[in-house]
Amino acid sequence: MGKEMNYIFHHDDGHGWLEVPLADLMNVGLTLSKISTYSYATVNAAYVPTVYLEEDIDVAIFMLAAKRAGKPVKWKHKDVAGSSVIRSYPRNTKGRRFELVEMRAIFEACEEEGVFA
Repeated sequence: MGKEMNYIFHHDDGHGWLEVPLADLMNVGLTLSKISTYSYATVNAAYVPTVYLEEDIDVAIFMLAAKRAGKPVKWKHKDVAGSSVIRSYPRNTKGRRFELVEMRAIFEACEEEGVFA
């Protein structure tokens, strides 16, 4: 098993995002085109290309890919009252919209492989 990857899961009053350096996304075999347009991609304050994976589908895609790559993922929660600044970041324009059948398949794979256990 690989080295544990640690992240921040940001929540505001309406949604949540997992903050992941783009390099880590790529290290588990993902690209911006394999996640949705609902995630955000920007360069953070430390000048690191970063993706803010939206909680509904993209976090599951990342967690599944990380599990398959043997890289355990942990995160700390960071809550923000009101609306998060993340909402002002550029959307992932290279992303896609997932059909319901695709989302079901991703969540079924997560369940079968114990991703969120």
